Amino acid sequence: MTAPLHAAFSTALAADAALPADIQFMPPGRHRIRASQGGKPVSVEVAVNEATAAVLQTFLAAKLTAAAAGSDDRPFFDFNHEDREASAWPTEFYWAGDDPQSGGVRARIEWSDAGKSAVTGKTFRRFSPTFHLNASGEVTGSEINMGGLVNRAAFKQIAALFAGSRIDTAPAQPLMQNLLELLRSQSLISATATDEAEIVAQLSVSVDALHAKVAGLETSVATQARARAESLVETAVLAGRLPAKDTDARDFWVEALVRDEAKTIKALDALAVNPVLTRITPADDFKATAGSQITRQEAAFAAIRAANPNADFQTIYSKAKAENPDLFR
Repeated sequence: MTAPLHAAFSTALAADAALPADIQFMPPGRHRIRASQGGKPVSVEVAVNEATAAVLQTFLAAKLTAAAAGSDDRPFFDFNHEDREASAWPTEFYWAGDDPQSGGVRARIEWSDAGKSAVTGKTFRRFSPTFHLNASGEVTGSEINMGGLVNRAAFKQIAALFAGSRIDTAPAQPLMQNLLELLRSQSLISATATDEAEIVAQLSVSVDALHAKVAGLETSVATQARARAESLVETAVLAGRLPAKDTDARDFWVEALVRDEAKTIKALDALAVNPVLTRITPADDFKATAGSQITRQEAAFAAIRAANPNADFQTIYSKAKAENPDLFR
């Protein structure tokens, strides 16, 4: 038989609250939870509705009848799913409606002395049910040990007894509160995200989007760097420092400029000018050095960028080249 699931619910019990005669065993609705099965963590979807309450009541009634006949043990709640001392004895399961706080599957219980002490002494503050599921996420039954008091939770919503699986943003955890506020201020999670699974899912989407944005920026920067490198090499060719048709040499200097532009510009300027390679340009004030050429190009870029503040580098580069052909030959 498949091992039962243990999944904690979550709502804090007020320090001065009287012991309740019933608890919300499962909140209404459909829930994606992290539970324990056979000692291993699992993620399952659970449907909680009126039929769930009927299934659990049928199970309980049959076990109570068998216990009265002496053929089985009486169903109980324990502590930490250790299957030892009883914290309470369930007497009835019933459906209380769709209200997230007062509805769902509720269990009427008789507290043991140990259970009373654990709750009033704040030793345990949460409840974790034990149940079986089918492939559709419907509860099909439970175990003699139907659940227990715990201090960790997995269900996202439950009414006013033992709380859990929402990231606690109370003043007792200011660091977590500040972190959540920071994530919301950066639009990494929504203002309404409170439970752990929802926050993790939203963060995952946001991180993927940031990775894509960074990748796009890296591509843009790399494209700009290569365009600048090619322009500098062309300037060196115009100055007669590199042969125009030596593609291997041009590729070498482009790659060097991409890796370290400042040092490579100095190396290009240090190359001797070969008069045979020098091209005569119509500009009287043209300076045949890579350093001065890039300065003039940057001035052209700045002028176009000022007139077109939202344009990307490729657009600025193309416009500057079209308006200043002598600078980019």
